[in-house]
Formats: sequence, C-alpha cells, structure tokens
Amino acid sequence: MNIEIVLYYFSRVYSGFLVQLILAEILFVYKLKRKPLFLVRLAAGLLCLAALTFVTSCVQFFLPEIPLVGALPYLVLFAFTIVILKMCFYGQWKILILCGVAAYSLQNAIYRIMSLCEITGLVWRLSESIGNYDAAYNILFWPFCLVSFVLAYFLFVRRINAKGLENIYNSNVLLISAVSLCVTLILCAFTNVYWWQSFGLSIVNYCFAVLGNVLVLAILSGMFENSGLRDDIETVRRLWAQDKQQYEISKANIDLINVKCHDLKHKIHSLRLAEDGVSADELKEIEQAVAIYDSKVSTGCDPIDVLISEKSLLCLKRNIKLTCMIDSGGFGFMSESELYSLFGNMLSNAMQAVSNIADKEKRVIGLTVSRKAGMIMINCTNYFEGEITLRNGVPVTSKEDKSVHGFGVKSMQMLVRKYGGELFFTAERGVFDLKIMFPEKPKCEKFLTVAF
Repeated sequence: MNIEIVLYYFSRVYSGFLVQLILAEILFVYKLKRKPLFLVRLAAGLLCLAALTFVTSCVQFFLPEIPLVGALPYLVLFAFTIVILKMCFYGQWKILILCGVAAYSLQNAIYRIMSLCEITGLVWRLSESIGNYDAAYNILFWPFCLVSFVLAYFLFVRRINAKGLENIYNSNVLLISAVSLCVTLILCAFTNVYWWQSFGLSIVNYCFAVLGNVLVLAILSGMFENSGLRDDIETVRRLWAQDKQQYEISKANIDLINVKCHDLKHKIHSLRLAEDGVSADELKEIEQAVAIYDSKVSTGCDPIDVLISEKSLLCLKRNIKLTCMIDSGGFGFMSESELYSLFGNMLSNAMQAVSNIADKEKRVIGLTVSRKAGMIMINCTNYFEGEITLRNGVPVTSKEDKSVHGFGVKSMQMLVRKYGGELFFTAERGVFDLKIMFPEKPKCEKFLTVAF
C-alpha cells in the first residue's frame, strides 16, 4: 500500500467529491427542521465521515479494476452522508434519500461539465497562462459551482414546498431514487475507466450524463412541489368542511336570535303600554339594543344573509362600518357552503386589516356584487396600514407561521377557479381592493388536479 496514493485519494478524489456533495445536500435540505444540538451532531457526523473516507482510500488498493466495483466507494460515502442528514434533520428516510439523490445529481452534473472543460483542453490552456494546472481548475470550478448552485436554487430548489418535503406520500419515491442513483453511478463508473479510449464517446457520455442529471433534478423537484400542492389542497378542503359546519351553526344561531329578538320587541311594547315604572328612556335603550340583533339582512341568498348578519355584529363591536350592495341572483351554480366560505374569507381578511387602523374613520369595508354583460362581479375594498406584499399578484400572509396562515386566499383562489373565474388584488395608497369575476353561467371546472 502506497501512503502517497492513499493520501491522494483521501485529500483529492473522495474529499473533493464529498465537499461538492455536502454543499449540494445543504441546498436541498435547509428547509427541513433541525434536531436539537444540530452543530454537535453535524460535527460528529463529519468526523465519522472523514474516518470512513480514509478507510475507503486505503481499501481502494484492494478493489478489482471493474467499472461497477469502482463506483462502490462513492456509493458508500454517499450513503453515509444520508445517515448524517438523518442525525441532523427531522424527516423520513425516503425524503432524505430523495434530497440526497437530487444533490448527487446536481454534483455530478457540475463535475461532468468540468470534465468536458478538461478533455476539451480549456483547463490546460488556462494552466499554461498561470503556470499551475490545479489552480487553473479551481479558478474555473468554484465560480462555475457557485453559479450552478444559484441556477439550481431558482430553477429547482425554490419550487420545493417546506410542507411538501415533510409530506411526500408517493409510493414510487424510493424506486425513482434508486433508478436515478444507479444511472448516475453506472455512467460515472464506465466513464472513469474508459474515458481515454474514445474522445468522441467521452464527449457524448458526459453530455448524456449532464442531461440525465438535469432531468432527474426536474423530476424530483416537481415531486416536491406537487406534494406541497396536494398538502395545501387537503388543508383547503378541510377548511371548506369546517366552513360548511360553521355555516349551519351560524344560520341556526342567527335565526334563533331573530326569533327571540322579535318576541322581545313585542314584550317591550307591552311594557310601554303597561307603564309599570319602567321609564321611556330605559325602554328606548333596550329597544335599540334589541334592534341591533333584529336587523335581518335579506339579499335573497341565505348563506350571504347569515354571513353579513354575523359579520355586522363583529363590525359593530370593533367600530367598523360595513356597507353592502349585493345582487345575489347569479350564484345558483355555487353551493351554500362555498358561498359562505368565499365571502367569509373575503370579509374576515378585510376586517382584520381595518381593525389595526388607528383612525376609526377609516375602519370602513365596502362590498358590492353586481351582474353586467354576462359576468358576476364582486368587489371588496378596505383601508389598510403598513405594507401588503403581493407575490405573483397574490397577497402574502403577514403572519410569522406561514405554514398555518394564508390558506384563506388559497381557498378563495380554488373556489373561484373551480367555476372559471379570476381574482385580482391591488394594494395602493392605503386602499386594498379585491375583484372577483365569474361567468354568469359557468361550467364547473374539474377541481385542481395535481399528478402524484
């Protein structure tokens, strides 16, 4: 065993591979929740990895010169990086393996492009200018690596939903991971052994490897994104079910309150006629209080009536002025629970915005529903303070925990698009405006479909 060759494999071959791989893995798993004592766990894992790398460098001497056997050390080291991820992050094994495979694909694509630079002589020509081949390679590699990581983030990683990482249910995850990993290892193994036999074949092999790795990244990031979308859809569906239950409860409560208040008005009238010691001012005050609850809204649409009656009481409590002009005749295509959910989210968001305004004169919400030229148009406006961020035309929740907030807007989007409508948000000069447009007789579109 030659110690110089062992050190070469340890410091140059395997360590270089691991540095690139670990940096790529960090890019894909940083959204996962870290375990306690994260830095201690990471340091311990890296020390064990360094020891394993040295052992692998020593074992390299005893491996037969067979292409697939030559890929085994890389597979072993890759597998141990997944163990380190499990030590440091919360997450199922299959998720960590999937992130690792995505990182391996990115690392291999970068390495193969640099290999193209080597065999085409680009690195050699640069080394002639500066007089050092290793320096020339690093001058090209690390800036290219940084650019590749940035591109990978914007093209693939940014699409990954944090909830999606934690909730991938696809049964083919491990199969896809295994196939992707095998293809990468096989290409690497045969290329490393036979690259010198055919220049043209090596070029084709490297290009094929790069394209294959990019395809794997696209497929895996799409799986992450779709899983996040499915989780959002399930959450919105649960919210719709809750809204349906809430509508039934609210409708019963509003009807009961109106009946009781109607009876109380008659009893107050009887007290006034009896003149048994109750003053006229006291009776007037009681009558005004009862009138608040006996103000039945009638738009011709039960869920909207119930919702506005319910929200009017909250607005009164918070010193909010709610004005409504509603033509509800065109909503026959939507269920009562869907209408309750749509207008409920709309008014709840508006009320939350105006409740934070110090100037009580600006605590105003305007809601109009009209029909024109075959379209149903809903317009909800309100004042706001501070800043509202619109991303892709949609307001971003200001709550700290993004995983449990922001579903009101998603719920409205899904409902509106289910019936072929569109939403438009604007936030300018302290006024927030939401416009929704439906075709008056829409064809119900199939619910948002996501491939898994």
